Amino acid sequence: MLLEIKGLTKRFPGVLALESVDFSAKAGEVHALVGANGAGKSTLMNLLSGVYRPTDGEIIIDGQAVQLSTPGIAVSCGVSTVYQEFSSIPQLTVAQNIFLGREPCGKSGILSHKRMYADARAILDKYHLELDEKALVENLTVANLQLVEIARALSVESRILILDEPTAVLSIPEQENLFRIIEQLKQQGMLILYVSHRMEEIFSISDRVTVLRDGKKIDTVQTADILPADIIRMMIGHDIEQSSGLSTADSGEPIFEVSFKDKRRGFTVVKGEILGVAGLVGAGRTRLARKLIGIEENNDMDILLHGEKVNPGSPQDAIQQGIVYLTENRKHDGLFANLSVLKNTTASALERFTSFGFLRQGNEKKAGTKILDRLHLVASSVDVPISTLSGGNQQKAIFGRALMCNPSVLICDEPTRGVDVGAKEEIYQLLVELAQQGVAIIFISSEMKELFAAAHRLLVLHEGDIVEDLPTSQLTEEKVLQAATGTLN
Repeated sequence: MLLEIKGLTKRFPGVLALESVDFSAKAGEVHALVGANGAGKSTLMNLLSGVYRPTDGEIIIDGQAVQLSTPGIAVSCGVSTVYQEFSSIPQLTVAQNIFLGREPCGKSGILSHKRMYADARAILDKYHLELDEKALVENLTVANLQLVEIARALSVESRILILDEPTAVLSIPEQENLFRIIEQLKQQGMLILYVSHRMEEIFSISDRVTVLRDGKKIDTVQTADILPADIIRMMIGHDIEQSSGLSTADSGEPIFEVSFKDKRRGFTVVKGEILGVAGLVGAGRTRLARKLIGIEENNDMDILLHGEKVNPGSPQDAIQQGIVYLTENRKHDGLFANLSVLKNTTASALERFTSFGFLRQGNEKKAGTKILDRLHLVASSVDVPISTLSGGNQQKAIFGRALMCNPSVLICDEPTRGVDVGAKEEIYQLLVELAQQGVAIIFISSEMKELFAAAHRLLVLHEGDIVEDLPTSQLTEEKVLQAATGTLN
């Protein structure tokens, strides 16, 4: 065993995040770590990464007990982590981010830019990561930001690599390249701890699976000896009802209509409809959403809401007009990391709780708590900093913020990213309920199966253009992929 954990416990004020966990993993294996949001996965990763110190228990690497008291010490002990939330510095280049804190120097001790960029290029070429080492990170797509994080981890001579939801924003070819890299590292004797909610990935690449629930280890099993339904049952403690798909929405009044001035194909969303948006990374799905709420220039389109022309110049304008956007990049665009869960939830609807310029905190807390209870948020209190929550529970709080605005049109960009299977079903059901209440929903997702499960109709984008617009009942995954890649006849 390369890694052994014995009786690992972590207490926070009022919360027992991890309780007496025993765990072991071998060199040269892909070991999946799964659990519902709040199960303790993030806490365990942070303990192994040196971000937290354990309250009790010990960590043993290659037979030696270690004190991983800082991230630097964890790296020196051979542990590298690629987090779900990005940590790159936008103003620096790809190469500068890869070697941040470990910049190569010449004989004089002065930073050697030439060597740094050459070393970065070598790493990117070795692992077939299509990045420009001299590009500024602030100009990269979300998918390429993920590749920078992976490149940084691979630049360190590690024996244990922790990957937290690494494919959440990657295209299919990028996912396949990542799996090829993982297999290469596995053959070299590295231990890969793979954290994911995607069952297909877990069963495709992992050798064993450890399931956590409520801060406790439930079991460790050989992946080949278990079914996805068994893992889900262990994760959430019961079976879940799988979505069976949606029939075509009843033909209603158009709520939201978008047309393009250059005669490109537009689209309409009717009352009570969930419109799915598919496409490969870079197809323009997020850019379209950002145009609709005024983050990016939308002079090339006409937008009608309830038959009246609108032109949001900012997200605030869009909210006031009833158009609400749930961002795909919650850390960069969605979270107020230093504020509480409650403040993050009510941030876009404070006018509802303000009287004569004063915030009515009692009403704010009552309304915010009601929304978060509806979303089954796992937190010791709505007053704790949102940064202390798991990624999935942070996503629930941002989802709650969108609901607080009582939208006529709700644009959800990857709303289930980093959310466990049980919470996904809750989000799907919530979207259905909102649609039944008359909300028009635009649902952007990279997961084909959830688009077919939770959308009435599907738009497919290719290089910024809408190339398909049909009810999901008239489409197949193969047809959608052909349209997304521009190969549909």
